[in-house]
Amino acid sequence: MADAVRHNLALFGPAGSGKGTQAGFLERELGVEHIATGEMLRQERSRGTELGQTLAAYLDAGKLVPDEVIVAMIRHRLADPQADAGFVLDGFPRTVAQARALQEMLASLERPLDAAVVLDVPTAQLIARLTLRARQENRSDDTPDVIAERLRIYHDETEAVLDYLGHSVPLVRVDGAQPVEEVSKAVLRAID
Repeated sequence: MADAVRHNLALFGPAGSGKGTQAGFLERELGVEHIATGEMLRQERSRGTELGQTLAAYLDAGKLVPDEVIVAMIRHRLADPQADAGFVLDGFPRTVAQARALQEMLASLERPLDAAVVLDVPTAQLIARLTLRARQENRSDDTPDVIAERLRIYHDETEAVLDYLGHSVPLVRVDGAQPVEEVSKAVLRAID
């Protein structure tokens, strides 16, 4: 392997900012594990388990799933050997409590977070993207009321996470309103 650099990244941005797209790009480009909490939660819900049914109530209302549930899921994924080469967290941490838990987890694994990348997109563009996604993917978590709630939660709670992480992790902001390829290039430049 020519490049033994490990990238441990967290990707931030409100719903519709392109986190999943950019995390997938980083997974392919850098060979890191894409850990998407939203996808993990939707898969658990689709299994129809008791946990899945509980999660459905949170997801359908646009509410955050309790910290202890998300932290346990992330701990499990980070312990997986597939994450040894690095990871990109997509949708985690969302609260300061989750950020603290992440820092503790990573310290115990001796794999600190290298950077927190924030995708900035104007609200009107986010709403347009999510409305389109709702039509294309028939997602129950992309209704107008749920979109508004998710954006409110992001600004109320997740922005505090950036303040918290910014004291110990490089925080880089990328214009997520650009064409996808330009955002990808900007993200790569930001983490190099």
